[in-house]
Amino acid sequence: MNRQEAAKLLPIIKAFSEGKIIQVKQDSGWVDIHYRVFVDNAPPEFYRIKPSPTYRPFANAEEC
Repeated sequence: MNRQEAAKLLPIIKAFSEGKIIQVKQDSGWVDIHYRVFVDNAPPEFYRIKPSPTYRPFANAEEC
């Protein structure tokens, strides 16, 4: 890991230390990981902080 990769990974490590869920990119999509986050030598682009759900109200009663 070089310094540029470490700088990209730093927010992920900080979020993990704060208890946020980290996801890793696999063939099937993004998968939650809850322990042993950085065991392989995957590049920083393979990790992300799980996005929080966003609220969107129904447009109308029909959509509901």
